[in-house]
Amino acid sequence: MTAQTKLARLLRRFAKDEGGAFAVMFGVMAIVLIALGGAVVDYVTLEQGRNRAQLALDAAALALQPKVFDKNFNAADVQKLAQAFVIERVANSSIDAKILTTRGNPTDGSLHFEASISVPTAFVALVGVPKLNANVVSEATRKKLALEVVMVLDNSGSMGSFSRMTYLKSAAKCATNTLFYDDVVVDPSDPNSCVAASNAKTVPDVKLGVVPFTMFVNVGSKYANATWLDRYGASSSSNDNFDNDDDDAHLVVPANYSWPNRLQLFAATGESWRGCVEERPHTKSGTTATEYLDTDDTLPTSGDTLFIPMFSPDLASGTGGNNYISDSPAICDRPAVTSGGVTTDCVRTLTYSQCNATMSNSECRQTGDSTGPVGPVNFTSTAKFTTGFYGSHAPSCDCRIWSGWSGATQTSGNGNNRTFTRTASCVGQGYVPTGLSTRELQERMCKYYAGVSGSTFSSGPNADCVRTPIQELTTSPTSVQNTISAMQAEGGTNIHVGTAWGFRVLSPTAPFSEGGVYDEATSKVMIIMTDGENTAYNLTNYCNSAMRDLNGSCYNSAYGFPNNSRNADSNSTSGSNIERLGKLGTSNADLVTAMNERTSQTCQNAKAAGITVYTIGLSTDKVDQSTPDVVRAMLRACASTPEKAYFPTASNELQSVFSSIANELSALRLAI
Repeated sequence: MTAQTKLARLLRRFAKDEGGAFAVMFGVMAIVLIALGGAVVDYVTLEQGRNRAQLALDAAALALQPKVFDKNFNAADVQKLAQAFVIERVANSSIDAKILTTRGNPTDGSLHFEASISVPTAFVALVGVPKLNANVVSEATRKKLALEVVMVLDNSGSMGSFSRMTYLKSAAKCATNTLFYDDVVVDPSDPNSCVAASNAKTVPDVKLGVVPFTMFVNVGSKYANATWLDRYGASSSSNDNFDNDDDDAHLVVPANYSWPNRLQLFAATGESWRGCVEERPHTKSGTTATEYLDTDDTLPTSGDTLFIPMFSPDLASGTGGNNYISDSPAICDRPAVTSGGVTTDCVRTLTYSQCNATMSNSECRQTGDSTGPVGPVNFTSTAKFTTGFYGSHAPSCDCRIWSGWSGATQTSGNGNNRTFTRTASCVGQGYVPTGLSTRELQERMCKYYAGVSGSTFSSGPNADCVRTPIQELTTSPTSVQNTISAMQAEGGTNIHVGTAWGFRVLSPTAPFSEGGVYDEATSKVMIIMTDGENTAYNLTNYCNSAMRDLNGSCYNSAYGFPNNSRNADSNSTSGSNIERLGKLGTSNADLVTAMNERTSQTCQNAKAAGITVYTIGLSTDKVDQSTPDVVRAMLRACASTPEKAYFPTASNELQSVFSSIANELSALRLAI
């Protein structure tokens, strides 16, 4: 083999040799392999940075979320605060975190942040990737920032049995402390209650109210001058049971006559209005089947939307227990007024027949004795009281002091067949109306100006008015506790009016305006507690038939008497042909059914407005005007969910029920 041939062979082998190319390629690929292997480290670093940024952004969202409810909420200002918060929490200058977007929604209480982070790389920088980026998002929502709770509590007489009121007070006070304070402990003096711990702090944005109820609700006498109170007789029910004259068959309203209102009648009696009100008429107020003036929170502005001060009428003797004024007081005398030469008077005339000129013959005898009123009609007078009006004459009359008999006056005949008369009168004193119907004796307003004394809880113009007034929504635990302490067990049960006023206390509009607006930022809650059932009193074991036949009930109620409802008699002051509750002759069972229906309607309206309703029916197995099933069904339907209806059977179970509800509400208060 020649030297030339060997060289050629070596060149061919060199050309085919790949050993050097692999080394070069390995050198190039080593950089890539190192970057790929280190990418895991860079990715872990990125995830650590992302987690730190996410935690910081979440903390910023939680801390700053309440600002969405500020009146002057500004997203840019909040973003600056959040940016500083995130930088501080990330606490790593190598991580560049920047908030890109901030959105706040006060309607649903949400605050939304979007941010980007940038983390320097150690390995992938070798292949031209000096930083890794990621986005993080956080949103904090507290739909129920504020908590407003009203406790609607039964104060009826049956609550005095089996220590029910004692246990209720303890349980309600413990619930109050649980909601107002961040830490409570068992009350050392009352194991059925709790008190704020020594280091407890009050929780912000919590308000509580209390509505004690019996047959009525007491809004508080301090509201005597409130614009939502019917102070001037604007409501069509304002004159129920009050007549301005002594003629129950004829209603006269003279021109420029100022009809006395309920507060004026209280002033006339010398007693103060305790604060109870009548319920508004059952008149449609909205488009849904449940909306009526007495089942909703329609703004009280005028007419039937106003609330009438409750004035329990004096009843005629023999027709009811609330008979606190004599049926014939001096103030109700018809005053002496002269018109057309005739003065108001009561004249008694004796007639003698078959007499001679000297009335001395044996045939002369008294044949007639009649008494009757004379004088003007339909006039006003302040002689007896300031708002006096006198219409038709009373059927008969009497005198406080009779004049002496006049001399005999011959009126006809001659010889021994003469007729003579003798008269006596009140000689200008006016007269005492007599012969009045039972209805008129009940309704005549003049009697109240004689004054009242010796009223009790169940007697007088405030009869059966619950003693403890409503406590409006307040941030004061002491005010709520004092209201609960003041409650007393007496009177009947009207769950409907208690519920209606619980609804109105939570409402942001009059009559009480302490509540926040209906929105996602405020949780409104009503707790209804009763030891029984709605009760009506058209029953023989409460009063006689005379009372029930006259008024349709033994007692005046928040709806007036059934006789005040759907009374179409245009001559009567006792009604205005509007629905109050039932009508004269309605059975007791039907009255109770109507009260149950209105309770349910009120609950439906409250829930539709955004109120969460809890119900507590204590000892519902012992009801007698309804059945246990009917009462439980009503309370279960009233509650927002069936689980929010409680039916303890013993008084000492109230503590656990109230605590359960309060703890649930506390969790709701803190929910994010």
